[in-house]
Amino acid sequence: MYKSETLCTSKLERTQIENVEQWLLSASSASPAAYYHIQSGGSRTRAKLCIATCNALELPLNTTLALSTCVELLHNASLIHDDLQDGDEVRRGRPSVWKRFGKAIALCAGDLMLSNAYGALSKVEETNKLPILICRVSEYVSLTIEGQCQDIHQHCKTLAEYESIAAEKSGPLLQLALCLPLLTSGNSKAAETASMALRNFAIAYQIVDDLNDWPSDEATGQLNIVNLLARESNKEQAYSLARARAQYLLKRCETELATLPCDSGAAAQNACQQLFGKVCRSQYE
Repeated sequence: MYKSETLCTSKLERTQIENVEQWLLSASSASPAAYYHIQSGGSRTRAKLCIATCNALELPLNTTLALSTCVELLHNASLIHDDLQDGDEVRRGRPSVWKRFGKAIALCAGDLMLSNAYGALSKVEETNKLPILICRVSEYVSLTIEGQCQDIHQHCKTLAEYESIAAEKSGPLLQLALCLPLLTSGNSKAAETASMALRNFAIAYQIVDDLNDWPSDEATGQLNIVNLLARESNKEQAYSLARARAQYLLKRCETELATLPCDSGAAAQNACQQLFGKVCRSQYE
């Protein structure tokens, strides 16, 4: 995910992300491999988006930390498992968990984080909301797994199939960053709006990655929107079409986020604007 240093700007938010960091380390302490992964850093984009949304909705501190920790643990579990499945040996500038500790231990480390993500929800003060929160987390974890399975098989022939894989592989765990606070505050309709908006963001982000990586993906046979669209046109035209699609999705996402209550989509809107600027600066090479 893109760099997100600007997402937490206030002193309060910086303190809260420091608290989330401690919660993450505590939740990973039973496994040296999981602890190693959390200590490696990361942008904490999902935690920062979740914190900003919780603060806009004036949720209690413990609820803010619980929801933010939950989404970060889910994301980091997916990274450990993704590296294992893809055989990626480096994560955040050092050996990935499976490379350092072995495949079996990496699997257990990811499972620990996944389990403790549900445990983090136990700290939510609005206990009457726990059934809907647990249900949403379970649903979106299932969607992520489905998207990962589709990506592994890569049976993709159309733009619609490409976008489905991109949305389901990385979208749901990002969507939770806004959905969980909105559901906790009783804004269920707004949670669905946020979910659709961030689904479009996830697709756009994957497209931006593909705009940068299409030559290497072509050489290795990896799924890439430019190479997919180039089956019906030349590479330059395919690049332009992909770029325009990303711009459209980001503008649509930004518009939908602007409708959320209490300006709770502001941090995500900022992320859209940053990524849109990156798309505009991209050029076919």
